[in-house]
Amino acid sequence: MNGRLIPVRDISAADEQRWRQLAARAIDTNPLGEADCVIPAARYQEFGSEIVLAVVEHHDRFVASLPLRPFRDWFDIHYPIIANRIRRGANIASPLLDPDVAPEAAEFLFTMLAGERHHLGRLLGLDSLRVGSPVERLLLDTAERMGLRTYVREDFERGFLVRRPNGDYTGHLDSKYLWNVRSRRRRIASHLESLPVLRDRAQDPRALDEFVELEASGYKAGNVALTAIPGDPQYFCEMCTRFARDRRLHLLSLEAGGITLAMLIWLRAGDGFLQLKTAYDERYRRFGPGIILHIDSFSFFHEQTDASWIDTCASPNNNTFLKLFPDRTRISTVLFSLGGRMDAMVVGNMQRILPAQRLLRTWGSPLKRAIKRILP
Repeated sequence: MNGRLIPVRDISAADEQRWRQLAARAIDTNPLGEADCVIPAARYQEFGSEIVLAVVEHHDRFVASLPLRPFRDWFDIHYPIIANRIRRGANIASPLLDPDVAPEAAEFLFTMLAGERHHLGRLLGLDSLRVGSPVERLLLDTAERMGLRTYVREDFERGFLVRRPNGDYTGHLDSKYLWNVRSRRRRIASHLESLPVLRDRAQDPRALDEFVELEASGYKAGNVALTAIPGDPQYFCEMCTRFARDRRLHLLSLEAGGITLAMLIWLRAGDGFLQLKTAYDERYRRFGPGIILHIDSFSFFHEQTDASWIDTCASPNNNTFLKLFPDRTRISTVLFSLGGRMDAMVVGNMQRILPAQRLLRTWGSPLKRAIKRILP
């Protein structure tokens, strides 16, 4: 086996093809680690020139791949780290691993990154590993076997949905909540003189631009909206267009009276969906169009797709999705040492280091100013 770090902006057509072939046979499907996500991310985002693809090769084919970029401040950890966050919101962190040689490929990947740690990042950060997945277990077992220290920076549950034979995905919601949803649906119909309906607009060339505008006009505009970061709208739209071309995207739109009330984007990941983004029209917030959209999407999921699950890809403590979605998946963010003795000590003592770093950030500047006033 051998390994390489490929600047994604400069990837050749042959390497891109090997990357796609690996994605098609990988143990855990992860579209956010595939070419159709990472290449647009590298092309349009401000830090795109920093994104590299770590690959392990065997017999002229890729057997492991992981997109990475360097950080000096990752999850409030101030240390040279190379991590998989190549877009805002990692959602799923799994590297792509060939099932035929997965243990050997994972070990070689760690070894290669260890050899590059002095100029890339002394630690490896993987944001959003699905706890209990084959890749998560393999990575932790490999790190333990190699003597690499690990630290779980974050561990939480997020909303998830598993296909039910009877199609009942709202039985966990109380009757008063469901009555309110039905009441809001009737109020929309009365206000717009039309019942709200759900459409899949993944093949509509105007739909992505409409989504970007809808999200930007809402409460998220100054926070997590695509338009808040230069290059994000272009990256996201190209990524979605690429996956829509392969019929791996659903763009669900709740509409009434010619007005788009809310929109939702799913990305196919193996036998399930990653729920990437949602937005709604603030003018109709009192009708709860986002909630109606999600409840209607359950029927679409059951009747119009063969998928087995939906992962909300939500941030920790997203109470809306924890209430709406009846199932759970556990997500962790893990820090790995890469072989250096000092780096292993840092990872092993992270529980003590982080409070000290937070204290220094809080009091460091006031203390410096006080010293300057005291000293001549």
